[in-house]
Amino acid sequence: MTDQPPLPPSSTPPPLPKRRWFARLWHNPRLLFTVLTLLGFLIAIPFGGRWLAYRFTHSLCEDAFVESHIVNLGPLVNGHLLHMLAEEHDTVKAGQLLAEIDPLPYIRQLELAASKVEVAEANLRLERAALARLEAEVPRKIEIAQREVSVAEAEFAKAKHGHELTQKDVAKTISEAKAARAAAQAVLVNATEDYERYGKLFKERSVPERKFEDATKTYKTAHADVAATQAKLERAEANRQQVDIAAKTQEAADHHVQKAEQTLALAKVGELHIKEMQRQVLVRAAQVDEAKSARDVAQTNLGYTRIVAPFDGVVVKRYRNLGDFTPVGAPVMSLYNRELIWVTVNMEETRLEGIAAGNNVRLDVDAFREPCFGRVLWVGRATGANFALVPRDVSAGEFTKVVQRVPIRILVNKDERWPRLRPGLSVSAAIDHGPGDPEWARKAAAEELRMERGVGPVTLP
Repeated sequence: MTDQPPLPPSSTPPPLPKRRWFARLWHNPRLLFTVLTLLGFLIAIPFGGRWLAYRFTHSLCEDAFVESHIVNLGPLVNGHLLHMLAEEHDTVKAGQLLAEIDPLPYIRQLELAASKVEVAEANLRLERAALARLEAEVPRKIEIAQREVSVAEAEFAKAKHGHELTQKDVAKTISEAKAARAAAQAVLVNATEDYERYGKLFKERSVPERKFEDATKTYKTAHADVAATQAKLERAEANRQQVDIAAKTQEAADHHVQKAEQTLALAKVGELHIKEMQRQVLVRAAQVDEAKSARDVAQTNLGYTRIVAPFDGVVVKRYRNLGDFTPVGAPVMSLYNRELIWVTVNMEETRLEGIAAGNNVRLDVDAFREPCFGRVLWVGRATGANFALVPRDVSAGEFTKVVQRVPIRILVNKDERWPRLRPGLSVSAAIDHGPGDPEWARKAAAEELRMERGVGPVTLP
C-alpha cells in the first residue's frame, strides 16, 4: 500500500459534486412510487381501453364444451354376443356390421313362423275349395227342389181337381139312381094296382086274359125296373169309395207338396252355409295375414341380431364382450359422427344481449394452444334449469336469485385440427356482438339437420 501525498494546505474545503435527478428520485420512495404509478397508468391506458372495448363488444363464457350425439347401440332382441367386429377408437361406415347376437333361436322362430304360414295357406285353399263346391252345388239343389215343388203342386192340383170331379160325379150318379128308383117304385105301385085290379076282373071274367097278361107283364117289368134302379143306386153308393180314394190321393199329393217345400227350404239353407263358408274363408285369409305378419316379425327379429352402424362414425366405448348375454336395449357400444360436432356454450342470461345467430366466436379449446373459430348457429329458447332432473319450485317462497344459463350452439370452422376435436373437451368462448347472419344460420341448420337425418340435401322453407 503506497502512501498518499499530503494535501496542500488550504483555507476552504473543495465543493461536493451535484446529485442527478434519478439519484434523488431513488432516495425518495414516495416520489418514486408516485412516478411509477403514473408511468404504469399511462402505459396501461391503451391496453385497458382495448380490454374494456373487448369486454363490451363480446360475451365471454368458460362454461362451454365440445359436444356431439353419442349414440348407444344396443340390440332389440335378447341373446348372447356371437361376434364383436368393432373395437374402441375404430372408424366405422354406415351399415357396417359391428356386433351380432346368436341368430339360431331366431332362425328357428322364423322357420316355425314360415311353417305356420304354409299351414294357414293350405287351410285357406281348403276352405276356398269347399266354398267353390257349395257355390256350384247349392244353386242346383235349389233348382231341383223348386222343380219338385212345381211338380208336386201340379200333382196336388190334379188330385184336387180329380177329387172334386169324382165327388160331383158320384153325387150326381147317386141322385140320378135315387130318382130312377123313385120313378120305378111309382111305376111299380101303379103296375101293382093294375095287376091286382085286372087279376080280380080276370077271375070274374070281366076282362079278357090279354089285359090281365099285359098288366102282369107291366107289373113284372116295373118290379124288375125297381130292382135295376136299386142295383144302380147301390152301385152309385159304392162309388163313394172312389171319392175317398180321390181324397186320399189329394192328401198324398198335399204331403208331397209339403215334402218338396221342405226339401226346397233345406236346399236354401245351403245359401246360409255358403255365407258361413265365405266368412270362414275371410277368417282363414285373416289367419294367413296374421301368420305372415308373425313371419315378418320373426324375420325382423332375426335382422335385429345384427347390430350395424347407423352412420359413419367413431366407436368411443364398448360395454360388452364376446359371449355376454345382452338384454334388450342394453348398450353394446357407443359411437358418434365425426362430422357432426359442435360447441355448446352455457351463457349467462346477463350476457345474452348482442348475441345473434351468425355472429363470429373465438373458441379457446384447452387441448389446443391456438384458438379455434366458429359461428353461432342458434341461441336456446329455454334455460338449462328447465330440464334439470329436479327442477326448482320457488312457489313456496324459498327463493334465491341465481343467474340462469342459456345454451348456445356454435359451429366450429374446420381446419387441420378438426379430427382432434372430441366430445367433452373444455372450451372458453368469446362471442362477438352484432346483428348476426340469419340466412347463413338457416342454411347451416338445414345442413346439420341433413347430417343428423342421414339423408340428402334438405329443402329449405
